[in-house]
Amino acid sequence: MLVTMPGKEPCILPVIQAVVEKRLRCRDAAYQLQLTERQVQRLMHPFLFLVQIV
Repeated sequence: MLVTMPGKEPCILPVIQAVVEKRLRCRDAAYQLQLTERQVQRLMHPFLFLVQIV
């Protein structure tokens, strides 16, 4: 299965990964992505699930 990320979505993944690895605070990621902290937390959940599977 191929997952594509059009638009500005490709820049989201490295930022979320940095938050998961605790190299970046959720607040700073929200500022970078122009989202709320809650939205960043919601983006982290699927990523954490994928990390646990691999």
